[in-house]
Formats: sequence, structure tokens, C-alpha cells
Amino acid sequence: MSDTCIITVVLRDSSDWKPLISLAEVLRAPLIKTEPENQLHSYHIISIRDFPPAGYLPRPERVIHIGEQVQRAKNFALQPYDVLVTIAGTIGHVTIAPPKCPRNWVPATNMFLVRFADDPDGSKSRTFYGLMKSSFGQDLMDTLAHGKGIQIVSKKTFSRTLLPPFTPETMQAFEKLWKEEMELYQRSMRLLEEANQVFAEAEVKSIVA
Repeated sequence: MSDTCIITVVLRDSSDWKPLISLAEVLRAPLIKTEPENQLHSYHIISIRDFPPAGYLPRPERVIHIGEQVQRAKNFALQPYDVLVTIAGTIGHVTIAPPKCPRNWVPATNMFLVRFADDPDGSKSRTFYGLMKSSFGQDLMDTLAHGKGIQIVSKKTFSRTLLPPFTPETMQAFEKLWKEEMELYQRSMRLLEEANQVFAEAEVKSIVA
């Protein structure tokens, strides 16, 4: 049986599914801005532009400097293997914090932070990441989105989303897909570097008649 078939079988049997909130903590960070005074601490604010096509979240570009809001920022700072899911405007984009995530990265307010309990190696987080990037997760987010203008997903509704059990077979299947995605992405980046060198290495000579 292929990995795809294993995942399909699990998703079809919903008798023992559990709500996300029973497996993980779901947070939404408040809006945190640079303070004009008392700029004692630097934090990186994560936006959807920082989300990579594959693999762990790289260092976010935007930096703010705060003082009075530092405790609030600490409360929502990323920890290793935290999963981020965009839930306003552009919905359903997913990324995951690296194993050695600095403690001064904070999500923007248009995403949920999902933190799994008892997940020292990130296997549960990578399984959830895979679920959310799959057609199952994308269809789920489309169903949960509401609003006449800017679409948004309710934290309450999202937290109550039922998920299939993270069995060893399911986690192994998604772990394999994670590695395949990483390898393909890294290969594409190497090819892009080679493509960028094509014209850079071209030798142009001026010919005067």
C-alpha cells in the first residue's frame, strides 16, 4: 500500500477523530508595533511573505523594537516546531518553526500559532503541517472561512476542528512526504542558482567594424 493510500484510509475513518484543541494549544498574537520610546528589545514579526514553499521557517525580515510590550511579545514568541496557519485574507498557508527557533520571533495577527503537547522531535507538528497542506487541510480551511469582505477563520471553530489520530503509520507517511518536499525544494533552489548564472557567465565581446 502506498503512503497516499495509508493517509486516505485514515481520513475516511472518522470514528476516533479528536478536536485540535485536545491535542494542541491554539494562539493568535495581538498586534505589536515598534514603540517610539523605550526601545529595549528587538523582535522579528513573521508575515506570510516569510513563509517558504517548503521546509522550516527562515529568519523573518521585519524587525520591531519594543519596551512596554515585551511581556506580550514573550507570551506569543515561537517555540521549536510551532506551526503557523494563515487565517485572514490569504487563508491556509502553512509553515513550521525550526528546531532551534530563536525566542524573539512573533507571528503577525493574521495567523494562528498551533503548539502540540509532548512533541520533542516535532513529528506531530510535521504531521499537522502535512495535513494542512494536503487537499484535506485546504478544503477544511475553505469550509471554515467566512466574511463578506476579507475572509477570516474563527479561532473557536478552528480549535474545534476534528483531526484523524496521529498513528505511527500516518506520522510515518507524512514524514516521508516532508522529506520529499524538502528534497524537491532544495533541488529547485540549486537549479535556480544555475539558471541565474547562465547570463552572468556569458562572455560579451564588442566588435568594431
